[in-house]
Amino acid sequence: MPYRWLVVAAVGLLAGSACAAPAPPPGGSSAAPGAPPPAAAAPAASPAAVAHLPIVFSTSSAANSPIQLGLDEGIFQANGLEIELTHAPGNAGPAALLAGQAPIMVGGCAETIAGVAGGADFVIWLQPTNRMQYMLAGGPNAPDAASLPGKRLAVSRIGSSSHLSTKFILKHLGLDPDHDVVYVQVGNTPDRVAALQTGSVDATILSMDEGTLLGNQPGMRIIVDMTREAVPYCAQGVVATRQYVRDNPDVIRRFTRAFVEMTARYKRNREEGMAAVSHHLDEHDPQKVASIYESWVSLFVDKPYPDPQGVQFVLDEYAQSDPRARDFKVENLIDRSWVQELDEQGYLDQLSGAGPG
Repeated sequence: MPYRWLVVAAVGLLAGSACAAPAPPPGGSSAAPGAPPPAAAAPAASPAAVAHLPIVFSTSSAANSPIQLGLDEGIFQANGLEIELTHAPGNAGPAALLAGQAPIMVGGCAETIAGVAGGADFVIWLQPTNRMQYMLAGGPNAPDAASLPGKRLAVSRIGSSSHLSTKFILKHLGLDPDHDVVYVQVGNTPDRVAALQTGSVDATILSMDEGTLLGNQPGMRIIVDMTREAVPYCAQGVVATRQYVRDNPDVIRRFTRAFVEMTARYKRNREEGMAAVSHHLDEHDPQKVASIYESWVSLFVDKPYPDPQGVQFVLDEYAQSDPRARDFKVENLIDRSWVQELDEQGYLDQLSGAGPG
């Protein structure tokens, strides 16, 4: 299924809400808000119960290629969901949720926290990876970490996931992310690649897709590959408003089941996974597709619980620039109960132990 682009007035929607921290669970209960009501084995829905579900996603990388597999192989349909994908980069994703244009976002944890800081009642209930999905690439003027001070680094937008992740990487490298470099707002990954190749910037943060390919080109270097660093991080999550989760438990349950099923199939069936990468990126060079697939497949986790430690890393970084987030509690930003429901049924272990599909 082809996806479309979404353009929304992101700034006004996000900034216009009350500046409040997320509410704790009502009545002091230890259960997460929106926790699923008791259910049986959550069987796939019948065709008569098909629900149309618009979804916005923020990154154009292969991070979302398992979702493409879910569409191509009919996994969503088998779970009673008709999915419509819309590309909504940056703050456009959270804004789309607030405007009611889509009930679910697959987007950056940093943008999610920014939305909550603006008063949105967002909750992360799925986290497909628990490592940063970025590489820091340098051109001829920035071949290594020691050469970065004083250089121009490209990000998509100040305050975005790419910006916060760049700051995190620089700190990881022992640099001062606020004073050692200059940030240049360039745009999404293809724009940052072009800026680096033309010399408009000296280094840039890249998704694994482009970083893997760019590192082999003359004059380009991968300064650090964060996917190989043992640093918990919430780069991307599946997000909805608490109200939507409370009002639509059957849809959330179906989506969660489809999500874990398509991820398991992506990981164990290389042919289908590569086909999904090719379709999602519109990339038809077999070597490039194979390289991108192999880079991503090991990152997707079998049990996509929101990771409190990874979310805390992002929250701490974001709170340095937005004091509204300093009192946020991670447990009020995530809901692990939907994955837990399938885990306790043994479904996740069943999927990860299955043979080739």
